[in-house]
Amino acid sequence: MYEILKSDGNRRTVRFTETTEKVDRLFAKIRKQIARDLSLPGFRPGRVPRSIVDRQYGNIIKAEVADTIRQELTSGMLDEQDWILDDSDAEGEPGMPVEGSPYSFEMTLSLFETPAPEGTDGIVIAVPPLDLEDAVEKTLDSFREKMVSFETVKRASREGDLVMLEAAPREEGEDPQEFSVRIGHSHIGEGFDDLVTGVEAGYTFSARMMGEDPEGQDTPVHSFTVTGIREPVLPELDDEFARKAAGVDNLEELREKVTESVRNRYDQEMAYHKERTIIDGLLDSNPFEPPRYMVDNLTRDYLNRLGEENPDESAVRAAGEMARDKVREFLILRAFAEKEGIEVPPEEIKKERSPEESPASVMDRIRNRKALELIISRANITVKEPDAEDSPEEEGSEGTPSWRWTLVKNMNTDETAPGSDGVAGSGEGGS
Repeated sequence: MYEILKSDGNRRTVRFTETTEKVDRLFAKIRKQIARDLSLPGFRPGRVPRSIVDRQYGNIIKAEVADTIRQELTSGMLDEQDWILDDSDAEGEPGMPVEGSPYSFEMTLSLFETPAPEGTDGIVIAVPPLDLEDAVEKTLDSFREKMVSFETVKRASREGDLVMLEAAPREEGEDPQEFSVRIGHSHIGEGFDDLVTGVEAGYTFSARMMGEDPEGQDTPVHSFTVTGIREPVLPELDDEFARKAAGVDNLEELREKVTESVRNRYDQEMAYHKERTIIDGLLDSNPFEPPRYMVDNLTRDYLNRLGEENPDESAVRAAGEMARDKVREFLILRAFAEKEGIEVPPEEIKKERSPEESPASVMDRIRNRKALELIISRANITVKEPDAEDSPEEEGSEGTPSWRWTLVKNMNTDETAPGSDGVAGSGEGGS
């Protein structure tokens, strides 16, 4: 039990009291734990007399009893009062408990006061429109692509074709390496699709990877031969396709399922987009420093999830930054909920609480969720096509050389590419 004796600004002086019964139980429990592991000459393990245990370890037992009681009472009080402490140490002289008596002590605590949240009303959120029909057709096309087959053709290669290739061996005596590249879908490197577009079976060429500044680069030259061209054959969009692709009876049923899936996915993505926009805006508008101990605790939790015994400095720094933002998000929404008088009925906590969770942590989660929902409901949400500058760049990060495949020589015409060193594709460097 506890009694709040004094409130002065953000400071609270509290008297805590634990019952004699609980004090005695803890003394017995901790004494038993110590005696069980104690090994003294002349006594069997766990059979050391209490008088000897108390004489040698009495102060340790008292300290552990006191620490256990303080943690339990303060934790319960903080949950019940819905307080968050700042980084200041608690003040007071708790003293030590005595068996056969209640344990009472006073502490003065400093509470953390989150600054009044700013930027919570009228946040502008732009969401992209949903072209449902187009999205459904693209989804069906992606299903067809997954079931694509290829047929050999005698013509020049083009977008979407599967180009069969043979790479010259690295060294004499090795076998050529066979592989394929689908134009427009390959990941072999920038520029390689261009080298195998518009060519036919039998075409032989050499190429190398080059950076933006070719001067002084000495990258290996690779020789390739096109052994065949295969064009994609997509399955017909009919009832048979629907049965094979999704196990449904007909195409109409497949369209219905895809339509529902597309709409649900859009709703989920937009819900996340709205939440992320709100949270990012709140973090920008409320640049305060949260309690260090909260950030440190969450940082340790993030690092433990990585499962690495000795995470590197960059991982620790990233975890710390994530934890700081997450704690600030929690405190901002908490302060907003308090300002708006948002409450969580006990039945909601009971319904959502798992066995390992405390009621206070569940209340925090539900309350902050309601706070975020309220902020979103007050936001100015507009449907808008994304601006071109908002689209992610396809190229690598700025300042990083863009490497791409460059033709060295067309073996069929014996033509050397401009700017090359004229080295023929003799297999140097292999593939």
